[in-house]
Amino acid sequence: MTGTLVVWTLCTIGGAAVAVTVALWLGRSERSREGSFNPQALTFAGGVVLSSFVLITGFLIVGAWQLQSMTRSHAHEEARVLAKTYARAGELAPQDRDEVRARLSAYTRSVVDDEWPDLARHRASPEAWRDLDAVQGALTAVPPDRRGDAYDATSAALDDVYVKRYARLADLDAVSPPVLFGALVAAGLLVLAYPPLVGMTANSRNVAVLGFAGAIVGFGVVLVFLLRDPFTAPLNVGPSAFQEALARYAQLK
Repeated sequence: MTGTLVVWTLCTIGGAAVAVTVALWLGRSERSREGSFNPQALTFAGGVVLSSFVLITGFLIVGAWQLQSMTRSHAHEEARVLAKTYARAGELAPQDRDEVRARLSAYTRSVVDDEWPDLARHRASPEAWRDLDAVQGALTAVPPDRRGDAYDATSAALDDVYVKRYARLADLDAVSPPVLFGALVAAGLLVLAYPPLVGMTANSRNVAVLGFAGAIVGFGVVLVFLLRDPFTAPLNVGPSAFQEALARYAQLK
């Protein structure tokens, strides 16, 4: 968390530093001192530059927030179906019930302990897949003479777990492409460079105002960067849904 705070601070200060540097560098040109620009052209160009930054920022924030919500929803859906499967397994014969439930608990713990750190690296956990397949194996091993309605209900619920798991893992490929973030950075730099380029003089008041704008741009860029991936700390979706499922298992015993 401390490292993330440092990144936020550095990006905010970096945006201000870029703005101040550009203002001091370009604000001393002859054209800046004379102010020989067409006001209507300046207004139009400035509006285009600012609008591009606002448009890209808004698009990325909305997309990132929707992905966060979708990822959280998929995690809760899978956890809900896991609890349902665990409950259905309670109706099996005692020896089958204990085996299937133990495998379900192992899979859920594997998602929390092994897979969630792997999701930050954009990959699924092979261990979690093996544990889930072990649940299927435990069900398949139930002798035909002990199969009935409880077995069918448990098997159907487990099939639903696979569906929900695939949906959750599909979120790994839904992160915004890097080119959009690059466009955001470029638009932010244009916003900061535009005033000095069109003649803003490098007096203390103008430089202070542009520095403040640079801090806002820098903060906005790092906010979008941290929001764009729902699996990367500190704004990531956590495994709380599966931790709640484990707690639910204890209640069902």
